[in-house]
Amino acid sequence: MKRHNINKNQLLKEIKSNLGLPLNICEKILSEIFEIITEGLNNDQEIKINGFGKFKLLNKRSRYGRNPKTGEEFEIKARKVVTFYPSINIKKKINNEK
Repeated sequence: MKRHNINKNQLLKEIKSNLGLPLNICEKILSEIFEIITEGLNNDQEIKINGFGKFKLLNKRSRYGRNPKTGEEFEIKARKVVTFYPSINIKKKINNEK
């Protein structure tokens, strides 16, 4: 299955073409959105955007993993991960439902 990734520059071009704003303003808007999401995760460990979805910060425990090539065991340190749960609206759009 082929993955289609989108980068920040592609997002900026889409915003610019859809809104007709200068590129530097589009970049400020996008950076501010990313900053709001990051701050929300750091402060509340969860941020919900109605109609889009919810970003949630989870704490993963440390665990042992194994190198598949060598079979060597090593410790995977505890860390925080961000998960995303799409809203019902997004799920409907993905599944072509109304």
